[in-house]
Amino acid sequence: MRRLVVSAFLAVLVGCGGGSSPLDNALNDVFDAAKAEGANCVVVERGGDVVGEWRDADFAEGALQEGFSTTKSLAATLVGIAQDEGALSIDDPASRFITEWKGTESESVTIRQLLSNTSGRYFDVLSDYARLAFLEQDKSGYAISLGQSSTPGETWVYNNAAVQTLEVVLERATGMPVDEFARTRLFEPLGMTSRLSTDAFGNQGLFAGMQTNCMDLARLVRLYLNEGKAGDRQVISAAYVAEALRSSSELNSGYGFLWWLNEPGRIVRADSSGTSSGESLLPEAPEDVFWASGACGQVAMGFPADDLVITLMRPVDVSGISALAGCGGEGAEKVVVEAQASLTGLFDK
Repeated sequence: MRRLVVSAFLAVLVGCGGGSSPLDNALNDVFDAAKAEGANCVVVERGGDVVGEWRDADFAEGALQEGFSTTKSLAATLVGIAQDEGALSIDDPASRFITEWKGTESESVTIRQLLSNTSGRYFDVLSDYARLAFLEQDKSGYAISLGQSSTPGETWVYNNAAVQTLEVVLERATGMPVDEFARTRLFEPLGMTSRLSTDAFGNQGLFAGMQTNCMDLARLVRLYLNEGKAGDRQVISAAYVAEALRSSSELNSGYGFLWWLNEPGRIVRADSSGTSSGESLLPEAPEDVFWASGACGQVAMGFPADDLVITLMRPVDVSGISALAGCGGEGAEKVVVEAQASLTGLFDK
């Protein structure tokens, strides 16, 4: 990823002094809006070139922070790579690898359903957001130990524990720790310095836990805009990328394979609210936009028609449940969508 303009710390290099262009001014407005939302980094990238970057003075270049559920989109990417290598098929029952599910109600749950949040795996708020996220030391062990809430394929629920079971699938399918698989198959080819958090039992977090930054998230989104290629290397197949960015279930038009989509139809949000009126999740955004989203305002959006990536992150105290309560960031997606609208048409002027 080439950097044409890098604006670091509190000031933007473009637009300083006289002769600012409309693009320079628009980028400054984007960064101001992001700062007002509590962001500590923003990257604007088009066609593989970084045209604007802002970081807070306290956030050093290359520093990493909690990406929360942007990790899920990474998990989907790792599953796709594993499929490309022949280690698994997303239409396999997950019990091919999670043998603990053999002979249980979960035996027929497919990897595709785990990617689509249609697995019917057990969910309640306390289990997902307290026990799994903070209390359980063996997160993958806890996740696979849960039962079913519903028949696979019949309901859509945003389910952290279900996604975490993909850690077991990937490790057993590939025969290597997930962090090693991520490093060799994805992070290094893309030039990412991100890493996956590891719990006390050696499990990597896939529902959350990626330590990352705005630049690395932009690299991940760019991979999808480039149909799975990084330079001359096909990191993940174009066919899987295309499938991941289509609605993965009639139960929720706004979700692909652990990526959020803007397709209109029956919509269910992460908090289970939704509508069947034919609206999309982000009515003001282009219909082809896709994004990774994490708690407290972590956003990485791709805009295919503009060949544009915009990422935004916010610093968050992750020391406990109470620290996360009221962490904010509800306006982060709006900031990114408005940024795209303001920048469209300015790049070639």
